Amino acid sequence: MSASAGEVATIKARVEAGQVSCAAVIADRLDRIAARDHLLHGVIATDPTAIARARRIDRLPPSRKRRLPLLCAPLLVKDNIDVAGLPTTAGSVALAGNVARRDAAAVAALRRAGAVVVAKTNMSEFAFNYRGRSSIRGQTTSPFSIRESAGGSSSGNGAALAAGFGVLALGTDTSGSLRVPAALAGVIGLRPTFGAVPRDGVLALSPSQDAVGPMCRAAADCLAALRVLTGRRDVPPAEPLKGLRIGLLDHLFPAGPMRAAVDRAVARLSAAGAIVSPAGLVDEQVLVGAVPPPGHTAAFASRSAFDFAGVMDRYLPRRMGVPADTRALLEALRDGRTDPKVVADVTRFIANRDGAAGDPRHAVNGAFRDAFVEARIARAFSCAPGCGCLDLLLYPSVRDVAADAERGPDTGGTHRLAAYSGRPAIAFPIGAVRTAGGVRPVSVELMGRPGSDAMLMTIVEAWQARLDLPLAHGCADGEAAICLDAATAP
Repeated sequence: MSASAGEVATIKARVEAGQVSCAAVIADRLDRIAARDHLLHGVIATDPTAIARARRIDRLPPSRKRRLPLLCAPLLVKDNIDVAGLPTTAGSVALAGNVARRDAAAVAALRRAGAVVVAKTNMSEFAFNYRGRSSIRGQTTSPFSIRESAGGSSSGNGAALAAGFGVLALGTDTSGSLRVPAALAGVIGLRPTFGAVPRDGVLALSPSQDAVGPMCRAAADCLAALRVLTGRRDVPPAEPLKGLRIGLLDHLFPAGPMRAAVDRAVARLSAAGAIVSPAGLVDEQVLVGAVPPPGHTAAFASRSAFDFAGVMDRYLPRRMGVPADTRALLEALRDGRTDPKVVADVTRFIANRDGAAGDPRHAVNGAFRDAFVEARIARAFSCAPGCGCLDLLLYPSVRDVAADAERGPDTGGTHRLAAYSGRPAIAFPIGAVRTAGGVRPVSVELMGRPGSDAMLMTIVEAWQARLDLPLAHGCADGEAAICLDAATAP
């Protein structure tokens, strides 16, 4: 979990030098899954072609290997993203026969760059919530305790990365699905600028909000993946922290050990030359969905509650081995294998779609919502008189360092800020604290200007290099996949 130059670069260098074969690298990750995933339930299926693909990489000439930026990087893929030859289930037994004919565009790009898919990962069924439970694989648990939540909906990615099953993961974020599990697992999750990464081959939840992005353990690895996914190679500044104007939404951090860890990390950031000051957003309670906007009776919320039925009606007829449409899907879900909460959600989402025209929630959660949110965030970033003139906003992804596996985490609504504005945001660890259950990572979230995705990675890497991040090691009690070094948790 400590900051480093990145596992992608290390693996690439070792394979190029002949110190290890790609086949051995991938076999090691598959062995880790076999040995530890019974604790996590983070993996839905391993890729049976992984070793063969790794051997093909081993047979490449040296000149070809050098040109692959992600040479032999073990890749995890959330199970709502197509990987050729494997089912795309979105965590549902009703879609177990949905075998992908080709890779999603993002998966194909990462593979062309040398990454090797080792597994499809578990997720909150249909990406509905932050609980991390599916009818395919059950409850994904925290890598630090089988009694705690891994968050969601990209739950398997976060837990499996923390446990070392891969060095990169590809996930989706509709409202907070990359960042919430990254925060709880102590890994990095980037929601890119909306539309920056192609979504072809992804089972959508809400097309006007969905973003595909990378997760990793080291910022350098996510940056390498981001460059492949976007085709952009921005040159970072020599001193990325110096002179940065960062607005700290400090009132959103709960008091206690978590806040103390944030204060220590912010002090290191300030010492590196960043200008950190308390900040607030106009109509902040409206932005996080706590109260309706003026003149309306409904609060801001994810459009997935209205979009899901229409999305599935378009998706299902194009696939084989699946129900014909959303209503047929609902009937398939009523066979007793699916969590009743998921069945209730699908029932409600169909009703929402059918009654959308007269629903005040639908009226408020469209273009009006996005413009309202972006205008107030843009004001914080603007250098016009009376505005904040910020480069970044800093706030929590989750309001506690651990969550009960049954209930899932509390986000406080901050996940909405990036989802509704389309701005890039990244969740990452900045320290650790002791809890009754053991040492847990403390994570924060940074939001930047549109298109500043690579810069966010560079800032995270530079900041983490100045922090005392906890090291992970094996656990002896059989209650967790990994444990964190207590020496770095006051």
